[in-house]
Amino acid sequence: MVHFVVAGTAYCLPVDAARAVRTAAGMVTLPAGRPDVTGIIPGDPPLSVLSVLGPGGRQILVVETGGKRFGLLVDAVSGLRRVAEADIRPAPEGQDRRLVAGTIEAGDELVLVADPVAMAARL
Repeated sequence: MVHFVVAGTAYCLPVDAARAVRTAAGMVTLPAGRPDVTGIIPGDPPLSVLSVLGPGGRQILVVETGGKRFGLLVDAVSGLRRVAEADIRPAPEGQDRRLVAGTIEAGDELVLVADPVAMAARL
C-alpha cells in the first residue's frame, strides 16, 4: 500500500493503482470544474487533480484505475507499507460517498484505506 496524509489523517491505497508522486507546483484551476476537481497539471493529456479527501496539499499522487488517470491532492506521501489482506477491516458506516474502503490499525494510528475506483468516479 502507498501511505499518505491528507488534512492530518493517514490514508493508504493499493500500490498497483499508484503511478507517481508529483509536486503541486504548476497546478492551475480548472474553470467550471466539478466540486471535487481542484485543478489540472500539465501533461499529455493534462491531468485532473481531485481533492476528495480534504483541502490543500503540496503533493499530487498520480492514480490510475479503471482506465482513468488522475491526481489526488495530498499533504505528503510517506512511502510504502506492507499490509496483509486479513488486517484490513470493513469500511466505516456513515459515508455519504464511499471513498474509504476499509481501515487498518497500525499501532496507535488508524489508517483509512482509500478506494481509487470511487475517487475516479468523481471525475
